Amino acid sequence: MVRFSNETDMVFLKHAWDVCFHDPTEFIEWNFTRNFSHDNTLIAEAEGQPASNLQMMPHCISLRGRKYDINYVSGVATLPEYRKRGLVRELFRFAFPEMSRRKQPISILVPFDYPFYEKFGYKQCYEKVFRYRNQLPPEAEAPAITSDLIGELDRIYRFSMKDRTGYALRSLEDWKRILEDLLLISRGRIVFHRSKGEKDGYALCSPRKEGDWEFHEVLGQCDLVLREETKPFAMARILDARRILSDLAEGFAGSIRIKILDDMIPENNQTFCLAGGKVTSCREYDMELDIKELAQLVFGFCEDKTGTGLFPKTDPYLNLIF
Repeated sequence: MVRFSNETDMVFLKHAWDVCFHDPTEFIEWNFTRNFSHDNTLIAEAEGQPASNLQMMPHCISLRGRKYDINYVSGVATLPEYRKRGLVRELFRFAFPEMSRRKQPISILVPFDYPFYEKFGYKQCYEKVFRYRNQLPPEAEAPAITSDLIGELDRIYRFSMKDRTGYALRSLEDWKRILEDLLLISRGRIVFHRSKGEKDGYALCSPRKEGDWEFHEVLGQCDLVLREETKPFAMARILDARRILSDLAEGFAGSIRIKILDDMIPENNQTFCLAGGKVTSCREYDMELDIKELAQLVFGFCEDKTGTGLFPKTDPYLNLIF
């Protein structure tokens, strides 16, 4: 059985997070105080007991110039004794209609294992540059979390995102959570870059147990020399294929008929004709797309295999999302 969580589940939820993610107790307590809602948390029971859970965190992203309310899936955790029973599949079968009810046409997550989540229609749509430095720069600071600080960071963030896509539209509360985690929980620092007295770049960093520092986000101007490594990052899933294709069709001068295949969301199993700036249903098709292929095309993570220019390749950005 899958249901929404309630206060009686808090011991299980914290225990499952600890067992599965091994985060410090301080972070777990902060997370379930500042970054948690029973309205967004699902529980799968086994033998009458809470056994697995999933959190559906609402966010907004900018994707190809449009704003979308999306669902960021977090904290998927199953106690070891209940694994390999299909509980996570049950959670997603409950979650997808709920996300659709909330008018969220896209879902995103950061996986522990990519093939595991591909079974549910997710596909890698982001890469991330991981950055490290042995020593903390002398200009690093741990400022108080104020509206002025958030305003400075947000100004640089928005300017840096103006030519990007797939990025989160951070609210004041989003910034507060990011900075609380960075400065208070992780004992991190902020490094500002200044040109002629103006702050025009920042780096958010925190110490690692290896003894060096990880620079989680570096945007704008930066003079730091960092070790960099690009790795796979977040996955995306299209929950409402018609809506996404309808948005893309508005600026599309060509025409194409696409058959969508989706194992978990029956409503997506349709054939769509994109022509004249609109989407209509049809029977014949020019090509088939699995829902996972559609996600990579929509996010511009792969080359446009349609040959129509409908899905130009982009460089999607996602980072520091809870």
